[in-house]
Amino acid sequence: MSQQLDAVSKAKQAYVIAKTTLEQRLRDQMRKELGNLQTQIDLAVRFAFEAGESKAEIMRSLGTKDYHTLNASLERTSGVREVKGVDPLDECYTFDLVTGELNVTYDNHGPDSVSGTATFDYRVLDDGTKWFMARTPLWNDDFTVRNDVVSSLDNRQSGHYYEEALYWVERVISGK
Repeated sequence: MSQQLDAVSKAKQAYVIAKTTLEQRLRDQMRKELGNLQTQIDLAVRFAFEAGESKAEIMRSLGTKDYHTLNASLERTSGVREVKGVDPLDECYTFDLVTGELNVTYDNHGPDSVSGTATFDYRVLDDGTKWFMARTPLWNDDFTVRNDVVSSLDNRQSGHYYEEALYWVERVISGK
């Protein structure tokens, strides 16, 4: 086989491997994001049910006639109760309006059950992008323990933890 044909064969193999890897990553990302959206639906169903809405009305809002769908949703949130008046995220975050310092404390928090503490600088760049820049190192001094809070928020612009922290910080900034 000539070098040119060998190069064609290797390029095709690399393409097939990359395509398979990318497809798997996309499936994983889609599964995770749809799971987050399903959780939001389940919470909305739970809160409507707890507020006294009838199961029939909730099912109409869901666009289903299947009681199993409603009961499965309620079962997934059986231990959840709506906290009124106090934002439960206030236990996770503190923010200094003067310095822009965000302190984060997670205890088995969010979809990845992250635990730990970290400090970030909140920055809004000229183009309007918003960043959390870690003051706390990603690794401890001997590189044996990784700080999952830092890895969840540092220099991110998407994902559950970023969206949640950004929502909370912007709520504090706006005074709501």
